[in-house]
Amino acid sequence: MTANALVALLLTSAAGLAMAADSGPLPGELVTVIGQVAAIPADQRKVPGFAGAWRTAASQDKVLERITALEAKSTPPCTDVRITNTVQAAPDLIETRPARVHHALEHWTVQACGATRQYDVWYRFERDASRVVVAESKAADFQAELDPPYRRLRELAAERRTEEAAGGARWLNLPLPPDTLPVANGNTGKAGSWSADFAPLGESIREWTQLISVQGLPRSKRPGQALALLEGMQAARARRCGVPAGSIESVRRDDGQSGHALQTLLVCPRVPDTNFAELAVVKAIEGPDFLYLVQRSWRLPAGDDAKLRADSRGPQAAAEAFLADVRLCNPAGDTSGCPSPFPR
Repeated sequence: MTANALVALLLTSAAGLAMAADSGPLPGELVTVIGQVAAIPADQRKVPGFAGAWRTAASQDKVLERITALEAKSTPPCTDVRITNTVQAAPDLIETRPARVHHALEHWTVQACGATRQYDVWYRFERDASRVVVAESKAADFQAELDPPYRRLRELAAERRTEEAAGGARWLNLPLPPDTLPVANGNTGKAGSWSADFAPLGESIREWTQLISVQGLPRSKRPGQALALLEGMQAARARRCGVPAGSIESVRRDDGQSGHALQTLLVCPRVPDTNFAELAVVKAIEGPDFLYLVQRSWRLPAGDDAKLRADSRGPQAAAEAFLADVRLCNPAGDTSGCPSPFPR
C-alpha cells in the first residue's frame, strides 16, 4: 500500500458481506507481526498518537471529517470536537482469499462537548477499492456482524488489550526525521523476529546515504542479551573492516518500563569492494516482549579511520540525538512517553 493509495482512501459507511459471521479466524487470514506491513510516516500531524505519526494528513482529515459529522448528528448535536488520542488497536490483518486485502484498526478517543467517546477506524486497503469506515466503538456490533474482517479485527483488539493490561508489551517511540519513508520491511521467520528500514525520500534499501533500521528479536531468558548482541556486531565489523572493536555504553537505567538500553558506534572506513565508508550509531533496548535494535547509519566517502571519525562528527551527533528519543513506554499506564509510537 503506497502513500498515494492512502491519500486516495474513500470514506464510506457501507457494509460489506450482508450476513452474520462466526467468530474466529477468516479463511486464509494472516495476522501480521510488526514490520510485515510498514506504516507510512505522516506528512503532517493533525491528531495526537499513532495516527498522527503514521497516517498521511489526507487520511487523518478524512477520519476527522467523519467523526465531526457523526457528532453533529448526535442528540444533542455537538460541534466542539477534539481528538485526544489515537492508537493502533490490533495487529494488521491480511486476507489471502479470494483476493489479497489488508485491514487495519485504530481507536480514536474524542472529547465532544464534555463527553469522552471512542471511535473505531477500520481501514480496508485493496487496489482501486480502498476505503475507511468510522463508527462509535460502543455502537459497532451490528457493523461487525455484517463485516467478518472488521469482526476479526475487534477480536484481535480485545486480545491486544488483555496483553497490554498484563504489562507484557511496550510501544517504541520512533520520531523519524522529515521526508523519511519505508524502504523495506518484513518478518525474518526466526521465532517472530521482525525488521523495518527507513530512508530519505528518493532513496532505496540498496542506494541510500542515510538509513534508519529497526529490528525486534524475541527476548532470551538469559541476562545480558543486548550486550551480547552489540559485542557480536562490533566483532563482525572489526573482522570485515579491519578496525578495533569499539566500546559499548549504558544509556538508560533499567526502570522496568523504558527497558535497559546500551549504545555503540560502528565505524567502517571502507566497506569492502566499495568506495564509501559507513558509520552507524546503534541502540539496543531490552523490553519485556522484544529486544529492540535501532540504528541510524550514514554512508560517507571512504578514508582512513582517524579522518573518517573527524569528518563524521556531525552525522554522529545527529544519530545520537535521534536515538536519545528512541525509548519504550508502557501502553497500559503511560502514553505520553511515546509521541511518535512505532506500531507494534
